[in-house]
Amino acid sequence: MASVPFGRENSVRVRSLPILFLMLKDFFIRMALLGAALLGAAGCSSSREQELRTAVESTPKLYGVEAVCQVYVESGDAEESLMKYFGNRAIVIPVKATVKAGVDLSGITDMTVKGRTVHLTLPPPEIEIESTQIEWNSIVSDVSGFRDEFTDAEISALASQGRAKIEESVTHLDLAERAEQQAEQTISAIAESLGMTVVFNRRPKFTEKEIIGLIKK
Repeated sequence: MASVPFGRENSVRVRSLPILFLMLKDFFIRMALLGAALLGAAGCSSSREQELRTAVESTPKLYGVEAVCQVYVESGDAEESLMKYFGNRAIVIPVKATVKAGVDLSGITDMTVKGRTVHLTLPPPEIEIESTQIEWNSIVSDVSGFRDEFTDAEISALASQGRAKIEESVTHLDLAERAEQQAEQTISAIAESLGMTVVFNRRPKFTEKEIIGLIKK
């Protein structure tokens, strides 16, 4: 496909890390305080293991990390297309989506308690891409000669390619690792309120292929 001749390629082709900002939420802090308030009056040590299991398993899924991604979908005539002799027809469509990552603590199955020390393995994080949105006011097109303008239906069809680009961009981020870190802090805070210490069995860093597998379809 030919490059879009708008004289602004530098701005529309930056896709290696198409992230506007990362916002770390304080969900884990509020959950820790809630756990401490509910479990602060813990009884004898023999009941602490069950209390910890109950507290962790009843904690909602923590979507504690999110990012706002913006990618650009381009369409234009191929170099060999004869249509270019009738005028230009090219477009750049900005597509935005919020991406969330979290750990479902109710999915913990590997937990052992020895005295006041807990050993556990977190379930894999989940990554969710909220419905993508077309930035209609930021669309740039170049249509001239005898060519037809892009219809809304064409734009929407082209924009559907944006999800694949966003998924690819997610593989360059550390959302999964950040989600695990926040889950660890949440569990550690709850355990600390019960006078216990947690040792996490950590997995190797996720590969790009594994991160794609974590994205909810």
